[in-house]
Amino acid sequence: MNKQEYLDALRRALEQMPSEEREKQLAYYDELIQDMCEDGMTETEATARLGDPQRVAQELLTALPLSTLVKSRVRTGEGSSPLVIALLILGFPLWFPLLVSAFAVVLSLLITLWALFISYAAVAVALLLSALAMAAALPLGYVEGPPLMAAGLLLTFAGAGILLALGLPPLARLLGRATKAMGRGVKSIFIKKER
Repeated sequence: MNKQEYLDALRRALEQMPSEEREKQLAYYDELIQDMCEDGMTETEATARLGDPQRVAQELLTALPLSTLVKSRVRTGEGSSPLVIALLILGFPLWFPLLVSAFAVVLSLLITLWALFISYAAVAVALLLSALAMAAALPLGYVEGPPLMAAGLLLTFAGAGILLALGLPPLARLLGRATKAMGRGVKSIFIKKER
């Protein structure tokens, strides 16, 4: 596919995007293809390297704020035939509570996952602080019982705290990716599908 065909396909796929943003993206991809051609590629090779225009458009639309997608979806008047409007109004007592319930379930799932992460982090911090407190109290004689047992507890608390703390960054990244995936899933509802 040559440059013009690629840009036309991208323009059609991005029709939901606000016009000034769409033109900015098209100018960017036009310049990108020109740069690749200046580096010795043919237009066909350059467009093949960029990938399918539908996939590129999907990524660009997903990157838009949700409010922009909703406004553009409403502005285009998609699905606004009288029958659809009548069904939306008559079905409101059914679909609105279901929509609110689905939103509440997703939100509560996110809150629960992040609360578990915060609890996990709090346990790691508590173990490390306990080890520090015991390390400070041991030489001062504030710990009752055999000193060897207190030293063993200190090492146990420190080791467990460090092991738990090592799991915090990967767990945070995993939850961050899950949160982004849920956000993209909600956004995808408002992105028009190619017919």
